[in-house]
Amino acid sequence: MQFTGTTAPPPVGDAVEQRLRATVRGDVHTDDVRRGVYATDASLYQQVPTVVVVPVDQDDAVAAIKFAHEHKLAITPRGGATSLSGQTFGKGMVLDVSKSLNRVLEVNAAERWARVEPGVVRDELNAKLKADRLHFAPDPATGNRATIGGMVGNNTCGTRSIVYGKTIDHVLEVKVALADGTVCDFAPCDDAEWDRRAAGQGVSASEAAVYAGVKRLIEKHRSAILERFPKVMRRVSGYNLDEFVDGAGYTGSIGPRAAFNAGRRTWNLASLIVGSEGTLATILEAKIRLTPLPTATAVCVVHFTDLIESLRHVDTMLEFGPSTVELLDRDVISEARVNPATAHMTTFLTDDPEAVQIVEFFGDTPQDAEGKAKAFANAMRDSGIGFAWPVFADAKGQSNIWSTRKLGLGLISNVKGSTKGRDFIEDACVPTDKLAQYVSDIRDLCAAHGIRRVSIYAHASVGVCHIVPALDLHHEDEVAKMATIADQAFAWVMQYGGSWSGEHGDGQLRGRLLPKMFGDEVYGAFRELKRIFDPTGIMNPGKVIDAPAMDEDLRYQQPGYSKALTQLKPVYHHRNQGGFALAVEQCNGVGACRKTGSGTMCPSYMATRDEEASVRGRANALRLAMSGQYGPDPMDALASDGVHDVLSLCLSCKACKSECPNEVDMAKLKADAMQARHDRKGVTLNARVVGGLPAMAKRMAGPLAPLVNAMNAAPGVPWLREKLTGFDRRRPIPGFASKSLHALLRQRNLPSAHTTAAPRGRVVLFNDTYANSMEPEVGLAAVELLEGCGFHVTLANAGCCQRTRISKGLLRDAKRDGLGTLTKLAGYAKLGMPILCLEPSCASALVDDLPDLMDDDDIEIGKLVAANTFMIDRFLVDRGVELAPAEGIDEVLLHGHCHQKAMFGTDAIKKAYADMGDGSGAASVNCEEVDSGCCGMAGSFGYEHHDLSEKIGEDRLFPAVREATQQGKTVVACGISCRHQLHDFLHVSAKHWVQTVRPVAPAPAAPTDK
Repeated sequence: MQFTGTTAPPPVGDAVEQRLRATVRGDVHTDDVRRGVYATDASLYQQVPTVVVVPVDQDDAVAAIKFAHEHKLAITPRGGATSLSGQTFGKGMVLDVSKSLNRVLEVNAAERWARVEPGVVRDELNAKLKADRLHFAPDPATGNRATIGGMVGNNTCGTRSIVYGKTIDHVLEVKVALADGTVCDFAPCDDAEWDRRAAGQGVSASEAAVYAGVKRLIEKHRSAILERFPKVMRRVSGYNLDEFVDGAGYTGSIGPRAAFNAGRRTWNLASLIVGSEGTLATILEAKIRLTPLPTATAVCVVHFTDLIESLRHVDTMLEFGPSTVELLDRDVISEARVNPATAHMTTFLTDDPEAVQIVEFFGDTPQDAEGKAKAFANAMRDSGIGFAWPVFADAKGQSNIWSTRKLGLGLISNVKGSTKGRDFIEDACVPTDKLAQYVSDIRDLCAAHGIRRVSIYAHASVGVCHIVPALDLHHEDEVAKMATIADQAFAWVMQYGGSWSGEHGDGQLRGRLLPKMFGDEVYGAFRELKRIFDPTGIMNPGKVIDAPAMDEDLRYQQPGYSKALTQLKPVYHHRNQGGFALAVEQCNGVGACRKTGSGTMCPSYMATRDEEASVRGRANALRLAMSGQYGPDPMDALASDGVHDVLSLCLSCKACKSECPNEVDMAKLKADAMQARHDRKGVTLNARVVGGLPAMAKRMAGPLAPLVNAMNAAPGVPWLREKLTGFDRRRPIPGFASKSLHALLRQRNLPSAHTTAAPRGRVVLFNDTYANSMEPEVGLAAVELLEGCGFHVTLANAGCCQRTRISKGLLRDAKRDGLGTLTKLAGYAKLGMPILCLEPSCASALVDDLPDLMDDDDIEIGKLVAANTFMIDRFLVDRGVELAPAEGIDEVLLHGHCHQKAMFGTDAIKKAYADMGDGSGAASVNCEEVDSGCCGMAGSFGYEHHDLSEKIGEDRLFPAVREATQQGKTVVACGISCRHQLHDFLHVSAKHWVQTVRPVAPAPAAPTDK
């Protein structure tokens, strides 16, 4: 495979690659697919690197930098790559520090500082600091994946900057590598110490040149710096030369650094590294200030019928001393109310506001914080500001508010079609008293250009509202419109005395306008500073200084992009997002899939920390393949070995469908790519075996089962199976049942259906392969539960849901036979009979996958089945069926199957247990759900990736299950894969939910229609 039709550089030559691999111990990626994975961040741009290096430690990173310097390769340091301005990609060597340079080296709680490597994730650090009631205060919305190195590089601010300032207010020292690999420690020093270092005493020649050069530069341009730097706190454009000129830039008292430096003449080159976006040096360590956590917080959400009106009152709100004022507009609010990632969180909203302002208060006690919020709410009400003022002092209520706010960018871009919110004027900062006028100007400007949707949200308290017009950047006229709007917006920002960047930085997006913002002399000083630190110009070139035009290197303007999309022939229709191409492009690169330690998305990334294992990495690979950048035939590119390798560690867990704010469904996208691979390269034995499991199980269950099970475990068979199919020999193969569900039901002696009442009506139980042939005891428990609750049960006998085929990309086979399954089930649905599922992956296939595989002629059948298919727990709870615990069930640890959590939720199970009273008013079953992520099995994945499967399970699930079993709790897992995973690694026998409950007043059993 080779990049075609693009300006991508070739990879390094074989000889140079061999030298590089011999030089560094970390991963070196020169293949086209992985280079493409690193070609973008969360911005609008794409630049394919020559090589990607993932160093294992600081020495390895320095070795890579020295190699790049020797071979004149540009160097782009990269952390979480959540940049919206295009800072974290480049055409030379991308140096990914996020995987291994992620150690917290030292924490001094008494002196309130920590020393960390650049790959440490902000929220992970703060989790470790929580016991000491400390935190690293800058709080970007991407804090659960933003690295400290990236925050330092961007001079990140965040939500509460009116209290905490910017990242520069929290950086004490940095250890960096210069362009030639020289390692320097930049820390505060007085004039005498500065001069000593500039003279080369105790430092290297390269470091001495930096000290001497910076001093000359400051003295030369002092007056221009004093005059031209914007007098707003949220200025992160250009380099921080104002830190070395008293009276330049912002002179307020916001942030702890102002007090720290009061009356002390000290200078710190670390201040220049902050906000330099990797263009001056590469960060190896940072010593950062820690700040006490607020003792208590409370939030008032002020609702408005008019957005501009909400902005006119920001200064009034600030008079009450809040920690932040954050805006959400109608676009964010409307999407939040329907998006699976946020819909359950939006209880803080009242009626139908045009905008809300989230106003938070700190307090010495919970009562103090709540009192401030209520006093503020009353003042707003009395002044006629807003129409609703709910106050939230509880942790859950506030968490819902802030979780919704943090997903703002993803929410506004999660719209169907190619016209989406684009970030190109989103980061301007204007004085708060000019904010309403500026936003009104921008809205009028966009309307004049025919833009019908302009989303606005974020930091009203500091004049940084993220304004995001909706454009289709596949079209050149829309690109031109973007540049025109940006130029006018910039002119207004300058007119109002603001900054072109308030927190996202310059990168490629805004660098072109810095000469106009700072004037020729200061911009010349910036260029001179760049040469002082980086004489050869290899540190992240084209960012901040000498940036190309904002309309160059756009990801959707690569040569031949749109033409290649017309050649796509997927099997899924991807109706929810307008087709395969738009489904891939739903990924905007903001990297929510790179979070760790919570939720399910993305299991393989959490375990490996590899970019290509994230949803974003896979989406990037698919985007380049489908757009002709990996070859002229996009279907051939989707079938390629490189794309297959990147997709291979996707567990098809569907967590991205609900946890990604853009609802990227990588499971479907992967299945389409796998079908393309089968078409080009043939179907593997592995795929045939997994896809054929339902038919095999039907034949093997019953009298043959003992013999087949024994053969599967016989000496030598696991080794042979591994060689033939790739199923790891260490994994026991699930056994087949010696009595099928049908056989167990025939054994029962029940009265005639004509003489037994079914007061609750008739239901259909989807008797899946597992309940029929592998764990019929679960199917029997479900039948008896439903009968005991007063339902007449009919087994569906509709065939397979096609999940096994779908998981292996056998989509045409699944589509063909799935139509028969849906047709049979539709017959029941037309009779008004609900279709109940035991296995979450079967339910998701019936509700989501099979309907989207159907062509338009058959889509109504799919819709009918989807609308009448339910998980059994949800069905019983929603109908108010009174349940009791089965014998011995009192303490439960619940693990939700990935598809269950993504599409149906586990709330019904928890409610069922909570409603089981013991007569005293207390619940008789205590159910705790573990935030377990994926178990690591995921169908056949765990059989093919044994060690990674175990590592995924060990993330959170296995430790919780070990503790629960030691305490005598019952482990409940509705997915057969999950139950087998727990059995294989922990020897724990988990139960399906239906095995743990019973009817309160069992009805006479009616015979099940088999």
